[in-house]
Amino acid sequence: MSPAKKSLTPTNSLQDISTGRFRRALAALRRIGFGGVVNLIRQHGLRGSLEFVIRNIRHILADQIARRWDKKYGVDTAGTVPLGSLSIVGPNKEYGNECLCTSPKTFDFMMRSLPEDLRGYTFIDIGSGKSRTLLLASRYDFSRIIGVEFAKELVACSKQNIASFKSEWQKCRNIEVVEADATQFVFPTTPLVVFFYNPFSSEIFKEVLNNIEVSLSQNERDCFIMYGSSSHNAIDWAKPTILSGGMFEEMPSSKAPFFLDAVRTVRFAIFKAS
Repeated sequence: MSPAKKSLTPTNSLQDISTGRFRRALAALRRIGFGGVVNLIRQHGLRGSLEFVIRNIRHILADQIARRWDKKYGVDTAGTVPLGSLSIVGPNKEYGNECLCTSPKTFDFMMRSLPEDLRGYTFIDIGSGKSRTLLLASRYDFSRIIGVEFAKELVACSKQNIASFKSEWQKCRNIEVVEADATQFVFPTTPLVVFFYNPFSSEIFKEVLNNIEVSLSQNERDCFIMYGSSSHNAIDWAKPTILSGGMFEEMPSSKAPFFLDAVRTVRFAIFKAS
């Protein structure tokens, strides 16, 4: 069997709350019984209950698709990992969000808003988790790809994934993961594409954004920011924050459609340094 068809053994130290979601749901139904289900429907309403069921079905389906993707490329990037189970570098653990893998279809849709020629650009994923986004970015012609991650276990998992990943579509093999608090990361002086998938709260984001702006002021160059969010309404505060400094302008982009491989539909925006 070729390397591309082998799957990595999931990192045992990582707590994955996506695993066994369907089994836990059945166990809960057995525990509360028919009467409990009726009470929940009365409490949340028929519409709210149906939305809850649909969200969970979508999560289960997307998780299964993500695991098939991992098996195909010989990596371990699927699942949802809470920060509470991880060893964190730096003082900002309380401001971070759980690790959730990126939908390939959503990522490719977002990439359509960038220039076709990305040679010379460094792609940076802030809060790179288990490296799914880094591997997706390697199918584009970036000159370098960097993940910034503050959880030791996720960094170790990412390095194994990068070493194992085999794809006929891969264009960039210059990939690395930096174990660091995002506020301490020093941006390279090359043209940049900086990716955020709602990795942390607004307080930390403002610090990182300020570091980007200082770096661009000291060494003027092209820079794009890609910001996506599927929860916490983060795009609602991220967009005005990015625009407030006057250094970036929002680029035209289309609303992301429903993708089966996405746990939730991502709201996103692309910004270019002006």
